[in-house]
Amino acid sequence: MKQRGLLLVSVILILFVSCKTNVLKAQEQSTESLQEWKNNKFSMFIHWGIYSIPAGIWKGNKISGYSEQIQGHARIPNKEYAKLALQFNPQKWNPDSVVKLAKDAGMRTIVITSKHHDGFSMFHTKYSKYNVVDATPYKRDVIKELSVACKKQGLKFGVYFSLIDWNYPGARPFKSTRNSDSIPQAHHEFNMHQIEELLTNYGEISEIWFDMGSPTPEQSKEMAALVKRLQPNCLISGRIWNDQGDFVVMGDNYQPNFKMGVPWQSPASMFSETWSYRSWQKRGEVQKKIKEKIHDLENIVSMGGNYLLNIGPTANGEIIPFEKSVLKAMGKWLETYGEAIYNTHTTDIQEQKWGVISAKPGKLYLHVMNYPQNNKLLLTGVAADVFKIYPLSDKNLMLKSTQENDNLLINLTGGLKKDAFATVIVIEYKGTLKFPENKFVQESKNGQFVLQKSNAEKYHSFSGHDYYSNKSTVVKYVWYLPKANKEQFKLKIEGKISENLLLSVNGKEFIVKANEKSIHLSLRTTNVNVISLKRFDKTKRHKDFNIKGLSLVLKEE
Repeated sequence: MKQRGLLLVSVILILFVSCKTNVLKAQEQSTESLQEWKNNKFSMFIHWGIYSIPAGIWKGNKISGYSEQIQGHARIPNKEYAKLALQFNPQKWNPDSVVKLAKDAGMRTIVITSKHHDGFSMFHTKYSKYNVVDATPYKRDVIKELSVACKKQGLKFGVYFSLIDWNYPGARPFKSTRNSDSIPQAHHEFNMHQIEELLTNYGEISEIWFDMGSPTPEQSKEMAALVKRLQPNCLISGRIWNDQGDFVVMGDNYQPNFKMGVPWQSPASMFSETWSYRSWQKRGEVQKKIKEKIHDLENIVSMGGNYLLNIGPTANGEIIPFEKSVLKAMGKWLETYGEAIYNTHTTDIQEQKWGVISAKPGKLYLHVMNYPQNNKLLLTGVAADVFKIYPLSDKNLMLKSTQENDNLLINLTGGLKKDAFATVIVIEYKGTLKFPENKFVQESKNGQFVLQKSNAEKYHSFSGHDYYSNKSTVVKYVWYLPKANKEQFKLKIEGKISENLLLSVNGKEFIVKANEKSIHLSLRTTNVNVISLKRFDKTKRHKDFNIKGLSLVLKEE
């Protein structure tokens, strides 16, 4: 009897250790996938479905609003709208060509609408006959074929999935253009079944891009748990809502004007008026659109985000020449300047009048969008031990510069060719960047550094339970201190802490426990000190973090 008891305990212990090991392994894989996703920077979005057939026109009338939502905007009954499926036979759709176009554009992932708000599935689902295989003369699984083409050509593959479904009998009907209704339980279960199909039958899915609806926190958690159980490496978009995503998604065609402290993405349509193909869309000049989209890519990447740029194929599966031209031109630009986009990170340098900056260790990439008329490029607010400066388009052409206090003046004459869209200048430097004194928290008269909400840089997330409740939230505070006279400091905590916090000092992390009063730590004596504070609880990583009334007082020991 005793031996049986010991055997049972051993088995339980083995199962526990095995389960814990698997959980840690899954977390490690997910972290690696997120870092790879952050490094990729640029992806293709595709809005395509039976809504591409009317192409923004219904019964001879131009219908305003996003054309992929024409059923709702034109108030088309389900039975009438469903007849569009009988016309869907895109003989010019070629998934291999689409993937090649994405690669030519410099994109690293394709995300396609597996099901939009109209409820029509572009994949073969057993839970509804309202799908591309069973309801159309095309009778081919669009999602399957595109996933195979992506794998063959070495691109990541992701799927968009709408949480609302105007065709599902148990779902909320279309009432307005807001599309943020709650999800009835029967509809939620239907969604869960289709999510399981997408993550089981189509190989590796790099990300699942949920959209719209207003699920409960429990529903969001159930969907997230299902995704991670089936594919631990599959990343989840923030539009699963209730802070259950791996990365935050900004509003449509929106770029933040605040610093972000979490992984994030900006989804953009080629034209702000629609995502799917619209026959009467005014497209403008190709060259202006190329410049616009390259600048958008540079802006977003310089702020640490990823750019998801959409195309809308026609009903017969063609990519319109205008969009194809824009993408190919972006890819051509990236052939020269991709080093300044992929695998880069943000800098702490202030905004510049001429453009934006991305960075890698020991390198700054100056994205010159507004070329100076006098050929003198002024980089303000930083000093560096410059090793060399050159245009990314010609690494053998060395540019001259002069450093004056916190300003670096670069001479752009001497054979430099201005790029038609954006010129990128590279600064290679030794050591670390030196910032002006006004960036630092100043030492008080009694020899202390007092870190408060008022003298911190604030980093944000974008949090909410649906599209219209989403708002920026402060999730991290950062302070910069000059090099210290001594290494050893005591950090005194003044004010009440009701939860565990994570304090980072030059990359070394400390857990500040609730009601803790002091911590001993070391500062650099040869370099700038960077201190940050955020919540320890990762389940609250997107919630607003207000430290009003809290002070961290640093004093030499």
